[in-house]
Amino acid sequence: MSEPPYLGRPYSPPQQGRPPYPPSPYGQPAYAAPPQRQYGQQPYEPYGSYADEPSPAADLPLAPILRRAGARVMDNALVAVFGFALILPIAIGALGLDMAGSKTKEQGGVWTWPIIFVLFAVLSLLPFLYEAVQLSLWGRTLGKRWFGLRVVKVDPAGEPLDAIVGVWRPAINQVGYQLGFFFFLILAVKVFDFAAYGVLLVSVGILIAYLWAIWDEPLHQSVHDRFAGTVVIDDRVEWS
Repeated sequence: MSEPPYLGRPYSPPQQGRPPYPPSPYGQPAYAAPPQRQYGQQPYEPYGSYADEPSPAADLPLAPILRRAGARVMDNALVAVFGFALILPIAIGALGLDMAGSKTKEQGGVWTWPIIFVLFAVLSLLPFLYEAVQLSLWGRTLGKRWFGLRVVKVDPAGEPLDAIVGVWRPAINQVGYQLGFFFFLILAVKVFDFAAYGVLLVSVGILIAYLWAIWDEPLHQSVHDRFAGTVVIDDRVEWS
């Protein structure tokens, strides 16, 4: 009868808390037990924790909020100049002030589908084209150029905008925001008046989306900046 392979070897009792493992021909246990954490020791994190690491874009010269607001007002004013010829007649007709003795108010204004589409084009598509073309080519609009601002990527930090991001950012804040506004506007004038409260709520939401940059940390991004992965910087400050 053959002798057991462990006959004649010194006996070593298994360590407490670990099961005994069979010997390996290479001199090491065939299976490695996980390390035991002692009381008071910090838990082992094999991949590290990146939650508290600051964003590289935090080192960029972030644009002041007041100058950003001034650039936005200037851009909206420039776009309004191009759409003024269309907005004025629509506004007058919707209020029923087009002529004396008109029954426009009793007939629900002039909210026909062509006028709604024209209003959407003036208030949404025209600002979108104005902003998308300039951001894609130069990373800033006329208003941002006047106030010394520029829009760049968050990752890689400070990278100029490409065409996709340059179109995606205004698509969010010029078309995406306005879709909710016009959805409730159409319901209010075509279905039931109670939907006008939806128009008010969406308008407040759009305002908050822009004002989000005031309390956002650490990059002071608006909601559309967060979705597009962009940040507005002070172009008058030299940085590397």
